[in-house]
Amino acid sequence: MKVTRALIEIAFLFAALFLIAPYIPSHEGFVHTFGVQQALAVALFGIGRALRWRERWWIAVPEAAAFAAFAWVLLASYNLI
Repeated sequence: MKVTRALIEIAFLFAALFLIAPYIPSHEGFVHTFGVQQALAVALFGIGRALRWRERWWIAVPEAAAFAAFAWVLLASYNLI
């Protein structure tokens, strides 16, 4: 059971990282916003961390907030390119 839970947690975390991966740069000047894809990444990250902390799931809330800030900074820095 521990191995299965760990694999599910890893799957959620990697899915979150995959979803915040920057878009392919273009010269069109299009500005990307924090949208559904990034919100889903934050939710998946929060679920993965909540699985890790189990009964103390509330610890995952500030971790997910920090991940949201990281995703926003990543997106903002990408828009500067």
